[in-house]
Amino acid sequence: MYLSIIFRNKYVLGFAGGSKSHKELFRSYGMLEDRIFLMPMMVDNKKFYCDSKVFPRPFTFLYVGRIIKHKNVEVLIQQFNANFFDKNAILRIVGLGVESDYLKTKYESNKVSFSGKLFSQDLINAFHNASCFICPSLFEPWGLVVNEALSSGLPVIATKEVGACCDLITGKETGLIAENNNELGEKMLQLFKDENLLRRYSVNASTLMKEYWNYSLYESCLNDAIKKVEQWR
Repeated sequence: MYLSIIFRNKYVLGFAGGSKSHKELFRSYGMLEDRIFLMPMMVDNKKFYCDSKVFPRPFTFLYVGRIIKHKNVEVLIQQFNANFFDKNAILRIVGLGVESDYLKTKYESNKVSFSGKLFSQDLINAFHNASCFICPSLFEPWGLVVNEALSSGLPVIATKEVGACCDLITGKETGLIAENNNELGEKMLQLFKDENLLRRYSVNASTLMKEYWNYSLYESCLNDAIKKVEQWR
């Protein structure tokens, strides 16, 4: 009730990080469309740009993030082990969390590695030395790590619960969206088997982040909001 009152005020603006679910939140509380502005969820893309993407051998799936329950990392490992036990592929897990020790003890092998937390150039190198990025979350309002992966020229496989899917994957040909856990493994196999698709998605990923979803877009959206406020003077 409180938010409905606040959001219906004509002098209140809504700043949505994405164009779908984030904007729908403001609409659901009665905010009018002309007061809702895209203020895109953003990272410093340039840090992750890769001038000449090289796909490693073995094929390297990469996960970067917290290792906690709703990130669905155990299911990712299970899907990888079920589908790639006899294939030239590895899974690299980067990050820490309450499930780290449990998962490492249970699953670490010559095909599944745990790198712990990485920072700065070490993290950038992890993106650059991967073939495909996986975001398997059961709940993810956005997922800035998707921005980082795409900026690195990595195709992304994400679950439909990842908020960034709408703006950065759907209709963009930068990756694949899995509807459920089994489909996650199927999408991984699809990119593993289709090198042409992998490379096309890689080029599209880099292009999207270099030419559209970047600080220039953020500046444009901010200026639109400022013009709206200036009308009230």
